[in-house]
Amino acid sequence: MPVKINLDHSKIKHMKKTLSALICGVAVLALSVARPAAAQTRVGLQAGINFADVSAKNESGQKGETSPMAGLRIGLTADIPLGGDFFLQPGAFYVQKGFKQERGGYYGLANDFRVKVSYIDVPLHLLYKPALAGGRLLFGAGPYAAYGTDGTWTAENTILIGDIMTDNKGKTIFRNDYSEGEFGNYLYGKPWDFGLGLLAGYEFGGRISAQLNMQLGIANLEPETSGTRRSGSLYNRSFGLAVGYKF
Repeated sequence: MPVKINLDHSKIKHMKKTLSALICGVAVLALSVARPAAAQTRVGLQAGINFADVSAKNESGQKGETSPMAGLRIGLTADIPLGGDFFLQPGAFYVQKGFKQERGGYYGLANDFRVKVSYIDVPLHLLYKPALAGGRLLFGAGPYAAYGTDGTWTAENTILIGDIMTDNKGKTIFRNDYSEGEFGNYLYGKPWDFGLGLLAGYEFGGRISAQLNMQLGIANLEPETSGTRRSGSLYNRSFGLAVGYKF
């Protein structure tokens, strides 16, 4: 029996939310750069690799066996002096997250299941940058907020849902409720994520930097079911390496 799905309304809502997240990120940077010149705010570009995973438990409390997925992290930062060696650093990033699952992926139907999703990520770090050997050490911590936009999934095998055979790849989507899911698309979780970010690194001569980043999500991304909260949990986890250049 053919399945008819109307995606127009959900796509429009999805685009509006994505645009709102982008605007928020740009606004944070704009406010930072618009400070008086005497504040010596420095804008920078960062790019690197991100290793993301999830911490997941089903409704029975059983932990999902997943492993990290490599992805891209790129964006802008602004270092705002607060006094002494302390700085406030807002940012706006495009970040790829996700996970790998050897068995039991796609709701128990897939092997070698790989999910890669895109986020617009807006961190806000308090930095401590003491001078050392002609450069500065970097230590930072602070909150982040992120919005999931879209993604892809692949599997070793084709997926059989009831008596319908699907492909071994497809789209990954974000929704607040499982009832908003789309046939053949993998529902990753709720779109809005937030948590704690940490970083450590070194800045060479005031322009080039290298640092380690880590993010611990504290927002439970597990969608509801027809408005009812589920007892399972899903949290983003990631770490990575980035290089930066300040203008």
